[in-house]
Amino acid sequence: MEIWKATSLNNTKSILGEGAIWSSLRNLFFYVDIEGKKVGFVDPVSGMTKQRQMKEKVGTVVPTENGRLILGLENSISIFDFDSDELQELTKLESEIPTNRSNDGKCDAAGRFWIGTMNQEANGAVGALYCFDGEEVKKMIPNRKVSNGICWSSDNKTMYYIDSFDYNIKAYDFDLETGDISNERIVVEMKNQNFTPDGMTIDTEGMLWVGMWGEGTVNRYNPLSGELVGKVDVDAPHVTSCAFGGPNMTQLLVTTASSGLSEEQLKQFPESGTLFLVDVGIKGTEMNTFKFQNKNIKELQ
Repeated sequence: MEIWKATSLNNTKSILGEGAIWSSLRNLFFYVDIEGKKVGFVDPVSGMTKQRQMKEKVGTVVPTENGRLILGLENSISIFDFDSDELQELTKLESEIPTNRSNDGKCDAAGRFWIGTMNQEANGAVGALYCFDGEEVKKMIPNRKVSNGICWSSDNKTMYYIDSFDYNIKAYDFDLETGDISNERIVVEMKNQNFTPDGMTIDTEGMLWVGMWGEGTVNRYNPLSGELVGKVDVDAPHVTSCAFGGPNMTQLLVTTASSGLSEEQLKQFPESGTLFLVDVGIKGTEMNTFKFQNKNIKELQ
């Protein structure tokens, strides 16, 4: 099993860092601090970090095809211009359930935005996984506990998905043209339930990289065998998400959280909540951007 060691960038600290994603258009990693209500980016070359303060929690961020950002806010999906600070709501999301909020999400190769919801305190199976095509929000999987990591195989025939409190990774047959999913099955079973699977990405070899809350690692799994084939060690127990990027797509950005740790743990792991970076020498698959299928959204200024 291959083992890597991530290094803290030590230039920002989040309460609940999440949502790592690479923008090849801007050559930047974006991320969010859910509890801190922030959206930020980091330049992997210079290490420069910038953040924008939002008025509510931000569950996830995904770049659009023209450089703006799609945000999963507490009860809406919105478009955000990081440079001008302009924010515009696109659609409501479970506004009738104020105790829920958005969580992790990504776009498929057709540019649809898949986003999960969860109870603010992670209580009960009251969330869902949704798909937003720019016009309509469709509920795809109901009764989710903590809807989390999501990504697709390079041939776009398989969608991988994590509900953290199921302690597994599920796969679905995926129809790129329609966005339909079917044939749910478990491909990776997490045997140690002291550690919770969180955000996820995929490399060009088809292996899944999963941030492990409580374990201080990003685990690399083979979805064909269910085997753990690699680990990235992180000096922060609460690892939340990861994304490939950088000039060669071999750098892995890892987000962490300082929340949920005792004073003793924070002293032992003072870099908790910071961003970590490691070059694993394996190319990652670029995550997809949101495509403007609704021309009214595209023309927003």
